[in-house]
Amino acid sequence: MKSLLQRIARFSLGGLAGLALCAGGIAQAANYPDHPIRLIVGVPPGGGADMIARLLAESLHGILGQTVIVENRPGAGGNIAASEVARAKPDGYTLLLANSSHAINASLYKKLPFDPIKDFEPISQLTENFFFLAIKPSLPVKTLGELVQYAKGQKTALSYASAGVGQGSHLGMAMLASDAGFEAVHVPYAGMGPAAQALLGGHVDMAFLTPPSTLQYSQANKIRVLAVTAPTRVKSLPDVPTIAESGYQGFEVNNWQGLLAPAGTPPDVIQKLQESVAQALKKPEVVKQLNTSGTDPVGSAPDAFGAFLKAEIEKWGKAVAQSGAVAN
Repeated sequence: MKSLLQRIARFSLGGLAGLALCAGGIAQAANYPDHPIRLIVGVPPGGGADMIARLLAESLHGILGQTVIVENRPGAGGNIAASEVARAKPDGYTLLLANSSHAINASLYKKLPFDPIKDFEPISQLTENFFFLAIKPSLPVKTLGELVQYAKGQKTALSYASAGVGQGSHLGMAMLASDAGFEAVHVPYAGMGPAAQALLGGHVDMAFLTPPSTLQYSQANKIRVLAVTAPTRVKSLPDVPTIAESGYQGFEVNNWQGLLAPAGTPPDVIQKLQESVAQALKKPEVVKQLNTSGTDPVGSAPDAFGAFLKAEIEKWGKAVAQSGAVAN
């Protein structure tokens, strides 16, 4: 009888301890956030991802009532920033602004100091935009089909600029060349700006450009835009067909941004962050500023973003294999 009472007492104490821990977690989420949040960005200040981070930080400040501090940790294609967040305490106070490179790096790098899926909790896909296939105006083609035929008929392979080895602008073009069956020489540059300038100067034949560069230079007739990597035509250039409707079904290259937290961050904190992000991305001033740069807000749920990230890792893994790109 005494042994039975002891077991009951131990069970009761264990249950009370579990309830206390659960209550503590609920209390933590209810009080979150009670001090500033760090938003780690894997690019230098001034670029598109940095602009999105600062726009989001400003909007979340008003929603959460706490300052969101943007910290730039550039280097290694975003891996330095991701490593810092993966090691951070999972309390919702250190977040990662991830982008397409997070998915690409899973295959591009032979070894990573983190697992791009297991070491993070998905919060939300923030934004998306797409690349435009642009060529120098001197090429005697006006459609993607004509470009492919022209490329196949040349003794010397056409060249294309990118924002760097392993970037979406590199691997996306490598995917297109592979799908269309033509040769193309990759010329990497240190960022999208220099890549666009190389096309403007006629140093390369073509490039996948982001919306800001495309809109600026196409309106000035300095480039010719043949297609867009989006699943449907985009509002900014509605006369430009998609690559899919140009004969390459299923072809899509999405240049996205998303929000991740360290693995183990409490679900209630994740949910509060997602709801706050969704609210921020619906603000008219935020939507207007994003659309001005050719970017669309998303604000997806955590599970949807998690599924999207896994699909992106699989897609880019195939692209990396096709291109033979390797980063150390």
